[in-house]
Amino acid sequence: MSQANIDRVRGKVDTFNRTGEIDVQDLAPDFEMHQASSLVDTAGVFHGQDALHGALRELQEAFEELSFEAEEIIEAPDGQIFVLIRVRGRGRGSGMEIENRIAHVWTYRDDKAVRLVATRSLAKRAKLWD
Repeated sequence: MSQANIDRVRGKVDTFNRTGEIDVQDLAPDFEMHQASSLVDTAGVFHGQDALHGALRELQEAFEELSFEAEEIIEAPDGQIFVLIRVRGRGRGSGMEIENRIAHVWTYRDDKAVRLVATRSLAKRAKLWD
């Protein structure tokens, strides 16, 4: 894995925080996203660029303010990219503020993302809770 893929992942977070959109240009045609039910109501395996767009739409429907901070990005020995993310938001309608930590694990093949696992349990195991 290369520093370029780490930069791509960091760029995705930065782009979302700036624009509210997710950059999907580097997703492989066979991209799949594994999403845990502990994050949002929809859980399961989703395919293609629409996987990220669908997850984003669900979050934007629930939160009027939402930001992601990549607290740590680590390249694993097998080339996967592990991202610890602090999520902050304010509920749409309720006004309730949330702060949570989640983990993304990105798998790249060449310069294309082929898989994303989004979960809270990996973030908990990283022992980064306050």
